[in-house]
Amino acid sequence: MRERVGFALGSTFHPAELVPVARAVEQNGFASIWSSEDYFATGGVAGAATILAVTDEVRVGTGVLSVYARHPGLLAMEAGTLASIHPGRFVLGVGVGGSGWLDQQGIEHRRPLGAVRGTIEAVRALWAGETLTGDHGGFAFEGIHLEYPPPQPPPIHLGATGPKMTALAGEISDGLVLSVFSSPAFVRVERDLLAAAGGADTPITTFAFLSLAETTAEARARIRPLLGAYLADGESTAMTDAIGITEELRALARTGGPEGLAADMPDEWIDQLCVCGDADTCAGRIQTLLAAGSDEVALAPIHAESLLGDIKKLSAAIGAG
Repeated sequence: MRERVGFALGSTFHPAELVPVARAVEQNGFASIWSSEDYFATGGVAGAATILAVTDEVRVGTGVLSVYARHPGLLAMEAGTLASIHPGRFVLGVGVGGSGWLDQQGIEHRRPLGAVRGTIEAVRALWAGETLTGDHGGFAFEGIHLEYPPPQPPPIHLGATGPKMTALAGEISDGLVLSVFSSPAFVRVERDLLAAAGGADTPITTFAFLSLAETTAEARARIRPLLGAYLADGESTAMTDAIGITEELRALARTGGPEGLAADMPDEWIDQLCVCGDADTCAGRIQTLLAAGSDEVALAPIHAESLLGDIKKLSAAIGAG
């Protein structure tokens, strides 16, 4: 099962720790590392380049880069550079990104479907050696041509939660990336949406927060504040709709805010939305996400202080299973 499990790294610990953590992930037999770009923590491209440089075989992706934050020409150049240096190991993960973070920077994020489609089409055209002029997905091009297109263009995976973006992933991407808090029920919904869009064979990578502790009760307690903070913002409801908790969740958030939501949410919500528990329980929750239709589960660890040990424990539990 380790061949279908990876890690999403970069936002929950200092960048200086990325090298030993990445090496530990590879040494313990996991399949992939996704370099996250949650503003303003660790850069996704810089993180991916670092991970690729200090590992030998593990697959490395960006998880995910906002199409609004970089012009497609720059995105094609950066991703093409990594693919040229590390052929066959790099995956470009793109998506819309968090609207709140984009607003902080004054970056407009209109017409997301057109922006994503235009970006993917432009990046692939530049990798193919074409020269682009005109408008592509709302981005202006004037004679843009890559000096060094990658000999082996990398796959492009699209991060999505809403049904229209998921359908677009099934139409034009090489893979779908699902955000943290994707329950098995949500994975099944997304798999059906991909199939309806003609992407039945599109691989799904499901991100999941990892809270590993000696007991499940301790693991739940450690992740409650983070879960409450994320769910209280209400930016996306597709994942909570899939398990039928959106209305109750909003009521708890209105009454007590993130802190009240964290304190009062049922344990069942945590168990459905996170990989949480002791090592054997976490291994079982990963298996449930795989059985629901995920081709890969990428774990986003929340406990930096125990991370190296947690990687070993989880590897042993998965191997034993």
